[in-house]
Amino acid sequence: MAGSAGKGSFRKGVAVLAFIASLLVVVWFVAAALGTKFGLWGWQFGLGKMTIAWGPMLIIGAGILSIVALILGAIKAPRIQPVLLSIFSLIILFLVFGRLGHLGSVARTLPPIHDVQTDWSDPVHFSETIMKARGDTSNPVLDDPIIPEAASARWPGMGGRRVAEVQMESYQPLQTVIKPVSPEIMFTAAFLVLNDMGIEVVVNDEENHRLEGTYTSQWYGFKDDIAVRIRPKGEGSEIDVRSTSRVGLSDLGANIERVHSFLERLNAKLAELEKS
Repeated sequence: MAGSAGKGSFRKGVAVLAFIASLLVVVWFVAAALGTKFGLWGWQFGLGKMTIAWGPMLIIGAGILSIVALILGAIKAPRIQPVLLSIFSLIILFLVFGRLGHLGSVARTLPPIHDVQTDWSDPVHFSETIMKARGDTSNPVLDDPIIPEAASARWPGMGGRRVAEVQMESYQPLQTVIKPVSPEIMFTAAFLVLNDMGIEVVVNDEENHRLEGTYTSQWYGFKDDIAVRIRPKGEGSEIDVRSTSRVGLSDLGANIERVHSFLERLNAKLAELEKS
């Protein structure tokens, strides 16, 4: 009887260990992201090593331990606690793996670009303020960028192609927006939209109707720079937007989504200002 109790305690101990391991996997990914964001290590280590390279191995290891705990718990009574702990562990790991797998799938299906804008034929340029903040280690900001040849290793056929062409083929089209409002009103609306989107406005040039800002991601602290250019057009005005990541080859669609969101919100904001 004492031996049976000892075995039951062992099975419960394995289940508890598996549950702790699953929680530590979650802590690992959180640490990878926040450590990168707060400068404890570089993004290549936090994202490339801790998350992409080592993360799946930790999930598999904790998953094997959880399965072993589940089998041991199901063999003989008492079953309830060991089995429930094992199941909870597997659910946690499944959710983490699903999130990681989704990011990997997005990375494979979207093109290796990180710079988008409304008009590549007349590129929006960033001010010296933003370019200084980007520094020498950031992605270059070019008028007609080309995808590096090395990208073809993961994205066959993409290396050497113009970013402008790939953007047009891969995403919902972007174009210069023309509105029958003055540049001053357009500027006010654009400024309010940037604030609503959580973008830190760095350049607020009301005289030349230019806005520039930086968006910092919640987890890894990745920074994307946004430039808004407003010019008179007939009796109204036109607006162009550019959004580009400081690091990384692929932005997982973040910049194109941001520009589309900005333009949609801009329409709503202009309508709101017109009513007021």
